Amino acid sequence: MTMNAEKGPVVTAPSQEDSAAGGKSAATVPQASPHGDALFSIDPVPLTARPLLLITRGRVEYLAHCPHCRDWHRHVHLGHVTGPCGTEYELQPRRAKGAA
Repeated sequence: MTMNAEKGPVVTAPSQEDSAAGGKSAATVPQASPHGDALFSIDPVPLTARPLLLITRGRVEYLAHCPHCRDWHRHVHLGHVTGPCGTEYELQPRRAKGAA
């Protein structure tokens, strides 16, 4: 049963398809193509950030704009890092000016 703001509680009856399938509703889940189409393949793209160099009193830190939450995070090394928001990403050094 669901609530409708204008009509109050709404009771939905099972459809004919549900009755033919045994009376239970099933969620539709997208299936991968058996032909291996590229449209259905999901390859995760690694998140990367190019940090600013932050020189503190005792050490060098990297100030990165998080690719997920868009906040600034501080790290003490380059490479694979986990931000305080829980997002894992790669810190890659910025290219030097004039480099191709």
